[in-house]
Amino acid sequence: MIKVSVIIPVYNGEMYLKECLDSVLYQTLDEIEIICIDDASTDTTPAILQEYSRNFGKIKVITNTKNCGAGVSRNRGLAFAKGVYVIFLDADDIFDNNMLEQTVRRIEKYQADICIFREDKFIGNLSECITYDYPRKYWKRLEEAGAFSSEDVKDILFNLWNGWPWDKLFRKEFILKNELHFQEIRSSEDGLFVHGALSVAERITCLDKIYVHHRENLKTSLSNQRDDSWECCCLYLKALKAYLIECSNFPKYEISFVNWAVDFLYWNYWSLNEKNRQNLFHLLKKNVLNELELLKYNKEIFYNDFHYWCIHSIDGCHTYKDCLVPVEGIQRWEAMLFHNKMKIEKIFQFFRTHQYKAALWCAGARGEIFLEEYDKKEEIIKVFDEDIGRSGEKFAGKYTVESFNSATCKNIDFIIVTNRRFFESIVKTVKEVKIDIHVFNLDLYLVSFRAFPVSLEECIL
Repeated sequence: MIKVSVIIPVYNGEMYLKECLDSVLYQTLDEIEIICIDDASTDTTPAILQEYSRNFGKIKVITNTKNCGAGVSRNRGLAFAKGVYVIFLDADDIFDNNMLEQTVRRIEKYQADICIFREDKFIGNLSECITYDYPRKYWKRLEEAGAFSSEDVKDILFNLWNGWPWDKLFRKEFILKNELHFQEIRSSEDGLFVHGALSVAERITCLDKIYVHHRENLKTSLSNQRDDSWECCCLYLKALKAYLIECSNFPKYEISFVNWAVDFLYWNYWSLNEKNRQNLFHLLKKNVLNELELLKYNKEIFYNDFHYWCIHSIDGCHTYKDCLVPVEGIQRWEAMLFHNKMKIEKIFQFFRTHQYKAALWCAGARGEIFLEEYDKKEEIIKVFDEDIGRSGEKFAGKYTVESFNSATCKNIDFIIVTNRRFFESIVKTVKEVKIDIHVFNLDLYLVSFRAFPVSLEECIL
């Protein structure tokens, strides 16, 4: 019996394909088949696939006569799949060798339709992986619950995890029964499949463990073609809403959909190049915001006040040049602070209630903007920075940057970290010096991973 069909679309993947295939071939679960779909590659990918197919009986190769994209390729692979379960992987990623064994064990234990697990990301060097920001405490509770239904998390169903397929194991019978498929578009093609599956799943289980190492910023990656297909984010969201309506599920997941849709559209907006951002602006303004009916909702249902402001700013602008929606990193940070003042006030109320004294850990632009906005708050008494070379520098007028050590942290109860990228390393540093200091992920609290309604407590370690 084939337990798992591993479906891997690949286009011009010669640089990393062998590393990917090796990490799948040497899984501790033996009952697998590997279906590789060569999407009309023009490099040495076909030769690599044929070599592996000759040497390993588990590998089957399907060849597209023309370049069709990841959606078409995954659908073709699914049509050939014989496994009880299926997983869709990218040809430039690396997978822990016990990924399939552990996820199959989990999905069978709880008789689930989907098993979701975690991943991290890296650029070039696998030893320098960065974890994705998930609401970890919430994840832990779901893992401990064993199995749950989509209705159990209806208001956060699309916000709690990423909408890609390579961190999820699916029961094939469940996919076929619900006629799930990937959209045949050039990007965002996986969203309808993944979010559609989540919306109809009766039993979901999750593992709070990292099994996939996702390689980022590859021009040849099938998941990195958004600038050439900037309108696909809108096609996906319209198709997902239509699917939810068809299944009579839209009222149930409406809050989650609205928050996810606005967050996803904004992510596409700021990450596209200038020309395509302008194209997306006009498309949103002309019909998409109205087609998705995003403008009709009150501010109260949005998990992030910035997102509410964002769509109404686009709608209210006469031209693209008039649009004030920020696209640069520091401008986005400043706008998040400005439009989430109520959330920030909760932090300082928390400090006052517990009589905490706090330090800000970031002597860069983010920290400076934060202190400019909240410089009259007496709760912040120190500033630290990762760069020890900055110690002694004057910062934001009244502060002096200090190195973090057992002496400088004596009077500190709370550390505010402004950049989530350094959060875990800062937590580790703090634990080595003084374990009873609270460390707060301000970036996660403001941005709210995937428009998740993250609480203050969720962001504290």
